[in-house]
Amino acid sequence: MMLSFKQVLVGSLTTFIAVVQAKTAAEWKELSIYQVLTDRFATTNLTAPECFIRNYCGGTWKGLERKLDYIQNMGFDAVWISPVIHNIDMDTTWGYAYHGYWGDDPYTLNEHFGTAADLKSLSDALHSRGMSLMVDVVINHFASNTLPQDVDYSLYPAPFNTPDAFHQACPIDFSNQSSIEDCWLVTEPAPALVDLKNEDEVILDALIKSVVDLVETYNIDGIRLDTARHVPKPSLTKFQQQVGVFVTGEALNDSVPYVAQYQGPLDSAINYPLWYALVDSFMGRTTFDFLESVVKSEQATFSDAHALTNFLDNQDQPRFASYLGDGNGDDVLRDENGATFLFFVTGIPIIYYGFEQRFDGGYDPINRETMWTSGYNTSAPLYSYITRLNAIRKYAASIAGNEVFYSEDTVFLGSGVNHMAMQRGPLVIVVTNVGEHIADSDYTVNGSQFSAGDSLTDLVSCDKVKVGTGGTFTSPSNGGKARIWIKSEYGWKFCF
Repeated sequence: MMLSFKQVLVGSLTTFIAVVQAKTAAEWKELSIYQVLTDRFATTNLTAPECFIRNYCGGTWKGLERKLDYIQNMGFDAVWISPVIHNIDMDTTWGYAYHGYWGDDPYTLNEHFGTAADLKSLSDALHSRGMSLMVDVVINHFASNTLPQDVDYSLYPAPFNTPDAFHQACPIDFSNQSSIEDCWLVTEPAPALVDLKNEDEVILDALIKSVVDLVETYNIDGIRLDTARHVPKPSLTKFQQQVGVFVTGEALNDSVPYVAQYQGPLDSAINYPLWYALVDSFMGRTTFDFLESVVKSEQATFSDAHALTNFLDNQDQPRFASYLGDGNGDDVLRDENGATFLFFVTGIPIIYYGFEQRFDGGYDPINRETMWTSGYNTSAPLYSYITRLNAIRKYAASIAGNEVFYSEDTVFLGSGVNHMAMQRGPLVIVVTNVGEHIADSDYTVNGSQFSAGDSLTDLVSCDKVKVGTGGTFTSPSNGGKARIWIKSEYGWKFCF
């Protein structure tokens, strides 16, 4: 069952825009997000060109629009696209700026991805389907295909066209917050990422206005803010207040307290502490007790853990399928279990394009494959599985009530070396990391919300079990697959 979500007016006057139409943070909690690198997803004419991994490959906003059925049919409610602004346009030591993170003009679109009309058409197409558009934004730096000492600042548009708009080049001390915010990494060879002086009111206001104009012109519903940890928190606060839409910021760190600093200045944070823990747990490097402890810490530390954006992989990190669980090789069952956890733990699930096709690229740039090599196969096992997870999440929320389901914390019913049981709304989810290489075993769930004598149905396999006293029941071995238990009276939706 597909649900559409009402857009509301955020009625606050700001310096640059009177009223912005967008979803609230509460509404974003109800969504699931599909992340796309525009250049790698679909070409305008849906051709399948070969290309070098560090070059532009030809993906466009129009091509993405023509493949929205592929995304929406998996049940996704929102699409996050890579940065849209103009980037340095030459072949550098590290290739071309196909990814969008080497901006040099925030007032101009990247013509490689299409025209202003194409971006507006994509936005309109998403909204006509009841879907939302999230755009990646960078306010931390510009790029220059030079060494730091050779940057020609006059090439940037005003007010960024003088050295005074940028910090001095200096090596970042990652143990020092002020160094993280005020320095930029001196690296060779080029390109240099030139650190904007975004604590300066003139510079910050110009950056914010460029983003507000994007939001207003293209009806953008949400922003993923790149390198947020390198921007002073007062500047982040002002950015969040004035852009008028949901913002989730990247603060790449495995520490819950560290990343929690960025929710408050911003609506949300990219959930890196969870990512580190879930990769280690599902690959058998550590026990599920550790993953449970991280989630509990987040629920206690963040002002709203339900607004965090959770992921299995992204454009900066190796694909989930590239890891060797327990040294036993890649394993689709681990992918299924990781995705099951992602969709039912506290927070907003994000799937990076190609996960559903089992793309297995490791570190950047080989995790940025062209999507068309998959043929957009809707019969792929993970495509079908993600579709089911999206549907189950929405169904569970409809039973519990959206306000309850998306605000109550995940409750853990047990965790250990190979299994974890957690409760979310009307569901009890049992995941495992045994994969295809270790014998699975039964798992006893204690203290569930179910009553003695209840019949339960697993929405993955449609198997049934009975509940004993105290909410206890046995979740039988499922050959390494996850189980999602619900009272059998609700199981008809997926198990006829």
